[in-house]
Amino acid sequence: MKYKYYLYIAIGFLLSACQIEDENAPSPDEAFIKYFGELTSYEAKDIEIVYDVIGVNPIGLVVFGTQVSENGDTDFFVLRTDLDGNLIDSVSLGVSDTLAIFDEEGEFVPGGDTLADDWTGDGVADRFRAEETAGQIHVINDFRNGRPGFAIIGTSSITINALGISDWKQFSFGFLDADLNPVTFDGDSLIAFADATEDEFLDFLGNDIIQLNDGSFLLVGAREIDRGGGDSDFDNYFLKVNPVLERIVFEETQGIAGDDEEDIAMRAFEKSNGNLVMIGHSNTPSLRGENFGSNGTNVFYLETDENGTPFNSAAYGIDDSRDPTDATVYNETVSDVIKSSSGFSIVGTSSTSGNEEFAFIMNLSNNGVYLNGSNHHFSAYNDESNTLETLGKGITQSIDNKLIMLGQYLSFNSGNLSRGGEGMFVKFSQGSAPVAGAESFFGLADGNDTVVDAVTLPDGKIVAVANVDFGGGVKLISIIKLNDDGSLD
Repeated sequence: MKYKYYLYIAIGFLLSACQIEDENAPSPDEAFIKYFGELTSYEAKDIEIVYDVIGVNPIGLVVFGTQVSENGDTDFFVLRTDLDGNLIDSVSLGVSDTLAIFDEEGEFVPGGDTLADDWTGDGVADRFRAEETAGQIHVINDFRNGRPGFAIIGTSSITINALGISDWKQFSFGFLDADLNPVTFDGDSLIAFADATEDEFLDFLGNDIIQLNDGSFLLVGAREIDRGGGDSDFDNYFLKVNPVLERIVFEETQGIAGDDEEDIAMRAFEKSNGNLVMIGHSNTPSLRGENFGSNGTNVFYLETDENGTPFNSAAYGIDDSRDPTDATVYNETVSDVIKSSSGFSIVGTSSTSGNEEFAFIMNLSNNGVYLNGSNHHFSAYNDESNTLETLGKGITQSIDNKLIMLGQYLSFNSGNLSRGGEGMFVKFSQGSAPVAGAESFFGLADGNDTVVDAVTLPDGKIVAVANVDFGGGVKLISIIKLNDDGSLD
């Protein structure tokens, strides 16, 4: 017998993060570098602008990531600042082990059932612990009473000692009001989906959440599918939910059947005609045909109608101009995507069959047609003896319609400089070519630092968020305001 659990999970506690300012930084209206956290480990994943109720005037910033709690668990972490990087509030939240169930029709069942987490069937609630991984945060301009709110999504990895289960990944999402108070539905405030069969617990990954024009929410990620015979793989997973009416509108999976044939949706968008677009990575062969059809993991575009029925898909890889024989396979993994009037701009990392890693940028049309793309082999910091390896993490569009990639130099060795992992900022043209004089690195000399995302303010300034490694297990979140060429001047 095969059976499915949909879990509804309560959360949370609040805390205030401390803020550390760089005394030598320029004035906040020009540029700043600020640090947030306490003496533990924090990691940012996403930064967004908070607007007023009509979505026109920016009023602040919000950062989503994770924090290691006092008991050693990793929880979701959200912080708000004003536009000058001054801390307004912060919150950490993670799953508890008070559960309730979705019924077979996808309807919410109220919480409070003390046996809902009796996994062993002995009448005793089985305790578990959870480790959270942040996906994305979505700003809702007019959430309640003319004030903004936030929808968050990520993955909760569950360990249930009573069953000998560890790292069971659950797709989890929730809502916060303007003051970062968790918003509850039926008394619970973090909702999670999980899948269990008679023989094993299968994984869900939560990667993105957006609000649709009808007020409902689209959630995307990946779902592990049991193919039988011990084989399983991830398929794109997406569902439309209406939390106010407490129901699932639709739930869909899409992917290629086959062991290790992974299909993972990373970001979601709604078109003006109501169609839904999901972009991620897949083992689907690239339409560009690089490496004579044997081209590993590629960027994947999936379009559905408003009811979640797929009708358009395509996969594309990066063809390395330095490798005319197509001897090296490049496996693309998507990290972030933005939408502009011309289409979709994508960043991520290509892992090569030669054991190298390079950030990539790719542009697709509004209908998912490949326009251009390139790997970041041509760093301004390369020298005759060394081509820097890079990771692509985030992307924003500059005020002059260029593209800015954020990420990491894996090991920064250039000229007389030898440092650890350094945060990366590099500007590209719409044709995916690096812009001269617009590349910078950020971080501490001995740490493993990464710039993970950025947003562009109406005045053209860029506000980036980074993870800065201070050593000794202490990693803080840094917010950096700078010019669109990567300078702090």
